[in-house]
Amino acid sequence: MIEARDVAEALSVHGVIGWYRIAVGRSVLSGLVGPPVIVWRYLEPSAVVRRGISERVEGFSGAVEWVFSCEYRNWTLMPSKVRDAYAKAEPTYVNVLPDLAASDQDFCLAANAELVPLLDSIKNIESDSGNWV
Repeated sequence: MIEARDVAEALSVHGVIGWYRIAVGRSVLSGLVGPPVIVWRYLEPSAVVRRGISERVEGFSGAVEWVFSCEYRNWTLMPSKVRDAYAKAEPTYVNVLPDLAASDQDFCLAANAELVPLLDSIKNIESDSGNWV
């Protein structure tokens, strides 16, 4: 099962991460696998990395549809089902992720499993220096 440190290591290939919030894997409180949600920002965001991640996410083929957003200071990567659940929830509602975990473990397991090859693909995007990392 993927862990937060695996995600942070994969994203740090493309720069120093100044801040992140990573929710992946099994909850120690509920014992359920939660849906993956990754929010981070680089200290020096790169247009090449931004474009590369966007292309890799859009081109990824799996059972789970993924969405990447970099329009604000913090970048996000999550399944579209999670984005849609947040969009439908009241702004102050804090149980979106636990609700998804409780209602659809098959989805949560599949999304966590697919995150591994998606991050492998993201790790291989071209850096600003023109070198493959």
